[in-house]
Amino acid sequence: MISYDEFELRCLSKDHILKKGSDISKVYGNSRYVLATWDKDSTLKIGDKIWVESEELEIAGLLKYDPFSSNGLTNGKVTLIISGDTFTRLTGITDYSLIMAQTASDITNEEIAAINHIVDKNYIFHDKRHERTTGTYTAFVFCVYGFLAIIILVAVLNVINSISMSVSARLKQYGAMRAIGMGERQGIKMIAAEAAMYAAAGCILGCIIGLLISKWLYNVLIAAHFSYAVWNAPVAPLLGIVLFALATVIAAVYVPSKRMRNMEITEIINEL
Repeated sequence: MISYDEFELRCLSKDHILKKGSDISKVYGNSRYVLATWDKDSTLKIGDKIWVESEELEIAGLLKYDPFSSNGLTNGKVTLIISGDTFTRLTGITDYSLIMAQTASDITNEEIAAINHIVDKNYIFHDKRHERTTGTYTAFVFCVYGFLAIIILVAVLNVINSISMSVSARLKQYGAMRAIGMGERQGIKMIAAEAAMYAAAGCILGCIIGLLISKWLYNVLIAAHFSYAVWNAPVAPLLGIVLFALATVIAAVYVPSKRMRNMEITEIINEL
């Protein structure tokens, strides 16, 4: 069992270490709720009951990995994270504490060694500077999203251009249908149906291929180096893609529909 104070518990939520469905608010104070470490081989679930010192405790949340092991795996162990009040009630120990210190970015190895030398042998000292990946993550996100922005711009221009060229190629046909009684709304619906077909086909095919590539890249770049990492389907990005495709359809329909409204039917009939 590991005792966390309120600040350390809040950091778990702030750093997105908890799995979806975890309710850390239940762990604060003197409670009967705990957090537990987790990996893909763990059988623990949120809501499971566990007995500690003849008391039944409920797992209110799970961590995405085990931060107390070198590889992030539980290795078959059950590690519980509880509040200081709950720890004292269960164990009767009051002189236990976990201290986390954040150092300056320019701290030297000699200074770390000096701190380690000051710490008594009765305490355990861990240097986790090597786990800092903020700079790498920021650079990676910047490059990826910059590349995605270019792809999105190209996709939007391509869809709009394709719809515009399609309408231009069949302008006489639209004019003839207008001449025999087709209303403006019906013409716009025809253009919208064509644009929606392009968008739907692109979304379905793109999402399927994208999910396969996403899982493959995750396994190669992340899971191969962090064995506790588990790939999850990106539901929110997929929803964003669908909404973006809908917005693209609306933008693609606007220009051709405006051209149809300004179309002189008599001129087109004379050209037929």
